[in-house]
Amino acid sequence: MALVAASLAATAPQHPRALTPAAAIHAAPAGAAAPARTSARLADPGAPRRHRQQAVESRGATVHAEVPRSTSTTSSTSTGTAGTSSSAASRSAIDPALQSRLERKLSRSTAGVYGLVVDIDGVGRVASVNPHRALRPASSQKLFTTLPVLLDNPDRRLVTDVVIAGRPVRGVVHGNLIVRAAGDPSLSVQDVNRLARTVRAAGIRTVTGQLRLDIGSMSLRTQRTGWQPDFVPTDIGPLSPFPVGRDWWRRDAAYLRHPTARNLQLFRDRLAHQGVRIRGGNLVVRASNAHQVVAAHRSNPMRALVHRTLTYSDNFYAESLLTLAGGHRAVARTTAAAGVTDRSEATDGSGLSYDDRQTAAGEVQLLHYAYTSPARSPLVHALPIACKTGTLEHRFCGTIGAGAVFAKTGTLDHSRVLTGYTTDGLGRLVTFAVICAQVRNLTKAADATDRAIVLLRGYRG
Repeated sequence: MALVAASLAATAPQHPRALTPAAAIHAAPAGAAAPARTSARLADPGAPRRHRQQAVESRGATVHAEVPRSTSTTSSTSTGTAGTSSSAASRSAIDPALQSRLERKLSRSTAGVYGLVVDIDGVGRVASVNPHRALRPASSQKLFTTLPVLLDNPDRRLVTDVVIAGRPVRGVVHGNLIVRAAGDPSLSVQDVNRLARTVRAAGIRTVTGQLRLDIGSMSLRTQRTGWQPDFVPTDIGPLSPFPVGRDWWRRDAAYLRHPTARNLQLFRDRLAHQGVRIRGGNLVVRASNAHQVVAAHRSNPMRALVHRTLTYSDNFYAESLLTLAGGHRAVARTTAAAGVTDRSEATDGSGLSYDDRQTAAGEVQLLHYAYTSPARSPLVHALPIACKTGTLEHRFCGTIGAGAVFAKTGTLDHSRVLTGYTTDGLGRLVTFAVICAQVRNLTKAADATDRAIVLLRGYRG
């Protein structure tokens, strides 16, 4: 059996809203009984449900899942560079019988067209249908968005702090009170409250100058190109360099137009509630020279933010991470380094954009690269697990796919996607991508895709 026990708890993301695999993750043969579905609740009961899959999380359950392990001898070395197993895995080894069976499964997807690529470690490319057809990736675009973050510095934390230019004199700050924004998508209303309390605890009662927000070079645009008019706030809050509560804590028109200014006003209101008076007005700036920190909030590590992004397909987190990663140029550099030569275009980070395009071959190539890179562990642990976590929590239950499929889902009107890893009947690593487009029935598309992956789980060719 190619699968081996793994101890990855030390590298698993720790996030209060995200489940992590157990410390000891043990392999199970494809014929083993499927685990029972854990009890669940909505991860975000107030979140909109159009254009996305229902996000769920398990409550009071320890998640045990087999992590697919490659048998290739060309995986990453201790230097942390990506190996060359992707090129070996993608060599043509088409199994006509398997491909025919997969096509029969996917013929029930109601898709007008689909892209399919299946690679098996040590064998090669065993199935390929429209592999280079550029289609909407939906939320599988988040794989392209988050990989640069994991490769750069997965332990980095975002720091939102409040600074002044000089020490307060008898409770008075002679100058401005400045918030230095970090673009932290996890900053909550409660965190803003704590910042205000900490400012007051520092002995500050009066500020003679303004309340300023330093956003550096971050954009004030509230939407991305390619989004439908109703996506904000139905599917995502308005974007901001100083987000609070994923910018869903208000839904009125004034807030949707100017979330950054309204979030700064929220902080001002909380300061006033704590007894801190600011004589000047509010101002958003791109530079400041104050350095004395009086309050600070540190986010969870980036790997934890990526975990939420992928497990629950969080659109707002994805857009924030795109900005923090360095935008589309950073994504393009990683895509090129991965050896993706197919058309790969995106105007956002979440996959909401109807202008995004990826191919099944390109997505599989990206996953090969990620698997042989230092990002493998945090990426695999961030993917939804079949019948256990996130957007796959209610899929594959009662099948041999339960607990053994680690994949990113994607859903838009007329699009259904599943891209990720599993193992076949001989324990070999399977890397796959299924992109269904022009879909007439999204439920049937998901069911057909799941049946195709279950077929791969039992494959022994």
